[in-house]
Amino acid sequence: MTEEQIRALAKKIDIDLIGFFSVEPLMECLPYLCKRENKGFSTGFEGAPAVERINFYKQFPLAKTGIVIGINNFQTFKKLDDDQERGHIASVSWGEDYHKVLKRRMNELMTAVNLELEKNGEACSEYKIFVDNSPLVDRGSAYRAGLGFFGKNNCLINAQFGSYFFIGQILWGYEVSISDVAPVENGCHDCRRCLDACPGQALGDGYELNPSKCISFLTQKKNLSPLEEGYVKKYLYGCDICQQVCPYNQNLQKTNEKSFWIEAEVASPKLIDVLELTNNSYKKAYHETASGWRGKKVFLRNAELVLKNKKKND
Repeated sequence: MTEEQIRALAKKIDIDLIGFFSVEPLMECLPYLCKRENKGFSTGFEGAPAVERINFYKQFPLAKTGIVIGINNFQTFKKLDDDQERGHIASVSWGEDYHKVLKRRMNELMTAVNLELEKNGEACSEYKIFVDNSPLVDRGSAYRAGLGFFGKNNCLINAQFGSYFFIGQILWGYEVSISDVAPVENGCHDCRRCLDACPGQALGDGYELNPSKCISFLTQKKNLSPLEEGYVKKYLYGCDICQQVCPYNQNLQKTNEKSFWIEAEVASPKLIDVLELTNNSYKKAYHETASGWRGKKVFLRNAELVLKNKKKND
């Protein structure tokens, strides 16, 4: 199998981005990861120390080739023109859980790849797929594969899709001759829009993240201090502010992935409706989304905080 053949198969199953990377340790990310650890900026979601997060063989000893995919998740909505008190759900949790969508796409791709190998008289090769379910740095793999550059908001930014794409990676026990890829040149320059827009100033001077001031992290954290509670003013889950202001995220095309499509009322639900959710109605509305893992209790707490902080500021 060649890189070109695999790219063609990916295109047939509507994978928006695909790249290939060496499975040698991701040393280019190690200084950044160690800096975060040393500053105490770990979130608890990393899953392993920095030195293990760059080691592909630790996760799949048979790895010979790395494949990374990206699926566009961008969409916009008309502003809801009413006087209802609403909370907002970040794009990471719009529609079907992206973990499931990307795993489905990657399994579909590798099924097609192994079928081609069988046609050519070769044995199927083992592989392992990852979507935020390992300590591996998915954005680091995508950067190595040339899918984008790291922005000051820590998102990977692609020329076509901005930062609105989900990343999945495949470690494959089959050796593919891959093209040399030059790192994508950083395009942030002296722009500070994301840094200045972040309500908690969690991004510092760029390329770092203080989770104790990051709204996205705080909406997922189980227990909040009074100071942290004060940051939850708009979002019920996640946060898109640093992405929304980014120049690379303007005038993007809506995702073709229909499982992500939702209506404005779903992205910005009425707080009164959220606070009245029962266990069954919560499960029906949110269990299959990327926010479902955190559960009803934290979701409703965030709704209460949004309402409380809004009344305090009115």
